[in-house]
Amino acid sequence: MDYKIVEASNLPAGEKIYLKKDFLGWRVVEPWKNPETGKINWFNFIFGGKRGIVFMVVISLIAGLAYIGITELVSNYQMIANNPCNFCEDCFQQTRNVIDAMNLTKIKF
Repeated sequence: MDYKIVEASNLPAGEKIYLKKDFLGWRVVEPWKNPETGKINWFNFIFGGKRGIVFMVVISLIAGLAYIGITELVSNYQMIANNPCNFCEDCFQQTRNVIDAMNLTKIKF
């Protein structure tokens, strides 16, 4: 996209830009319905313009990654809930291995 600042009097013939004023000032909008013909622009109606589709992709990516992370956490919790004794034994064994690896008798004070 080429975003150049063009004065309204210098717009090319047949080019129309729709502006909207809100509390932040004037901004360019992409209408979902063509004001002249009354036809619906389905892309703008569904996605809200080009910015809307980028926003939806980012939100979809975040939601997808959150879903994957939550699914992994739930599966880990289910594994622990199904056999808690096996989980505790594994933790105790890992702790013993770490302590044995430290070999506390060789530490000099």
